[in-house]
Amino acid sequence: MKPEHEIINRTFLIREIVRDSRPLLSKAWHYHTEIEICYTSQSRGRRFVGNQIADYFEDDLVIFGENLPHGFVTNMQCTQIVIQFDKNYLGNEININPEYAQIVHLLELAKTGLEFHGKTKEKAIKIIKKLTHAKGLKKLILLLKLLNTLSKHNQYTSICSDEYALKISESNLGRMKKVYDYVFEHYTKRINIHDVAALIHLSDASFYRFFKQHAEKTFTTFVNEIRVHHAGRILLSSKMTIAQVCYESGFNNLSYFNRKFKETMGLTPKEFRQRERHCLKQPMY
Repeated sequence: MKPEHEIINRTFLIREIVRDSRPLLSKAWHYHTEIEICYTSQSRGRRFVGNQIADYFEDDLVIFGENLPHGFVTNMQCTQIVIQFDKNYLGNEININPEYAQIVHLLELAKTGLEFHGKTKEKAIKIIKKLTHAKGLKKLILLLKLLNTLSKHNQYTSICSDEYALKISESNLGRMKKVYDYVFEHYTKRINIHDVAALIHLSDASFYRFFKQHAEKTFTTFVNEIRVHHAGRILLSSKMTIAQVCYESGFNNLSYFNRKFKETMGLTPKEFRQRERHCLKQPMY
């Protein structure tokens, strides 16, 4: 499943969203060029960010960097306050004034997603609630206050692995993007390495070296991870058999699929489905 590219067309947007349920990731999996801060006041379920799937509960507070795929899946009513903003909204001062260094560092870390905890989260939620009613310059002032609060005390954890945010040098950004887009378009089918290498005008051997250098993993490992996480989403949102999920995700051998799934997720596909569905059925306290 390729994440939907959401077009926001606003330098700053804050919304309170109430949904009855969203049991299918196909309705939620998306990305955008804006940075997003998401506060979930009511609901529990599964949060998909990059290559990670994890539980989320009420008072969940996270930040997603630019172009990081994410989505929330739940079978109960969900209430969220979502803040989306372009870096340019903060002004050029943020990049040249050392007083904003912590905020700049926070936004860099947000490329793999961050989940907030403790007193930092409590203070941030109060600011977010004020932001929903702010107008004019007050919005920018409160946003900077919010980011400053989130950047202090290191009361956050990374959501997805560093490996997922491809470490691409500026000169090779275009080439890696072609590969990345191709994989997301074709990973449910057989991928011929020669076709991928030809996209960026490399031999097969040169492509293998190029990809490992910039992605810090082999191309085969990368494709398997994408397929496994796609399989995890299908297991959670459908009634397909394990074998059907295997082939739907791009694998052509069931035993190989089971092995790679357990290596990546720490559970067999059957164990994963049982645990995740049990989690979603639990009442929220």
